[in-house]
Amino acid sequence: MREIIYIQAGSFANYVGTHFWNTQESYFTYDGEDEPIVNHDLSFEEGRSPQNQPTLLPRLLAFDQKSNFGTLAKPSEADTATDASLDTTWRGRVVRETQDPIPQSEYHARLEGETEEGDIGCTDPNIRYWSDYSRVFLDRKSIQPIPDALESTEAGWSVGQDLFRRYNGDTELMEGAFRLLVENCDNFQGLQMMHDTPTFGGFSHAFLTSFRDEFIKASTLNFSFLSGADPNHAGIDNRIINDALCLQSLHQLSDITFPILNPSRWSALESHLSQGLAYDKNSSYHTSAVISSLVETATLPLRLKGSREDIAMIASHLNWRKCSRLGQLGGVVSLPFPMTEATLTDLYCNFSTGLSNKHSVFARRNVTRGLQDQDLAAFDAWCDLSSLQEPLISNVHAPAYPLPTSFPSIFRHTKPTSMRITSSLITAPSTLIPLTGYARFVEQTARTRRSDGVLMSMGLESDDVKELASALWEIVDGYGDDRE
Repeated sequence: MREIIYIQAGSFANYVGTHFWNTQESYFTYDGEDEPIVNHDLSFEEGRSPQNQPTLLPRLLAFDQKSNFGTLAKPSEADTATDASLDTTWRGRVVRETQDPIPQSEYHARLEGETEEGDIGCTDPNIRYWSDYSRVFLDRKSIQPIPDALESTEAGWSVGQDLFRRYNGDTELMEGAFRLLVENCDNFQGLQMMHDTPTFGGFSHAFLTSFRDEFIKASTLNFSFLSGADPNHAGIDNRIINDALCLQSLHQLSDITFPILNPSRWSALESHLSQGLAYDKNSSYHTSAVISSLVETATLPLRLKGSREDIAMIASHLNWRKCSRLGQLGGVVSLPFPMTEATLTDLYCNFSTGLSNKHSVFARRNVTRGLQDQDLAAFDAWCDLSSLQEPLISNVHAPAYPLPTSFPSIFRHTKPTSMRITSSLITAPSTLIPLTGYARFVEQTARTRRSDGVLMSMGLESDDVKELASALWEIVDGYGDDRE
């Protein structure tokens, strides 16, 4: 067995992750049904439901502000440690106030009510938190709420690192919950990680650093959700510095990373997306469903029954040049029928750069869902437009992407029960285009005295930023020239 431990850090990462786990739940089969297409043991461990019934629980640590957990929120060990500190240092009167329990979500009320399962997802429920539409049970060790008093919105880089160290010290995270997840694996292969860079960038860096100190040979695959700040059209902005620090950190600590554009920067993709989708770009519930369908599809070979692929294999395939640890995620969500070569060319969206699909590529891993024979012929013709040949390109074709009732109604027409989709993980010279924007911004910031206050608020000095600019230019050099 080659188990994967999943890490989700931040609100949007957990929105994406909730859709991801709901899709995993949709692969469950029961007595008399066909065999599942995935190996559940890679991502789930045996456990107990709140009703003490045997069930499968995700191999997961989910980090977020405590107030974002909704009905999953529980007093954390960090909260307990804070209370204990107050008790021992404060000699005055202490008044504790407790909040009223958060009401059950509308979606969960529908599940438990008389509504037929097929009717539950016809209209979108009111979503307040990412836990509102979860279809899986989480073990207590998976729920890692960061006390709101310790977490500031869009925390600085150094603040985030210090936050992890304090939280790890208070909860014994790495020696407790994480160690237990590892010990429950027969043959732990590594991490699949998703995190928000604005709020959990420094935190995730510190977590990965601690992880690497002990698990040197374990592999890591990362999806990093960037802020909405554009380095090419911004003044002094700590969010861009934070994004740049994250990219540089992940290039060092992760085997392969796929930065993902913030939905506020999807304007270049909207004409393609709107062909098949009618989503609300301001709804995390909607936009995370789009991203999750691509992430789940692209990583499906890790979980497919009979597949021998693992994270290390994906990373070595895409990073065969040994200097391309930052990749790109793209695809077409909700493929029309019938499909042609032109369909893929016209509708393909790159969610890492926002650029067209006409740039050269170092390596590509395609996964399609629900394509028929005539579709596969069109897909092969589309692949032939690239000069890539095996083994630099790989294709996996799988059954259609299942749409549980928790998936939002973001389709132009009636919501189907499954979806045709293609998703790709690639490495390409065009990665240098956004990277160059970050390197130039950071370099300019280091030269601007007006930026001193911003840097101080992040716990950085001018020399730190100069070193960051130098490191980014070194990463840029590894991608060569994009002349196509």
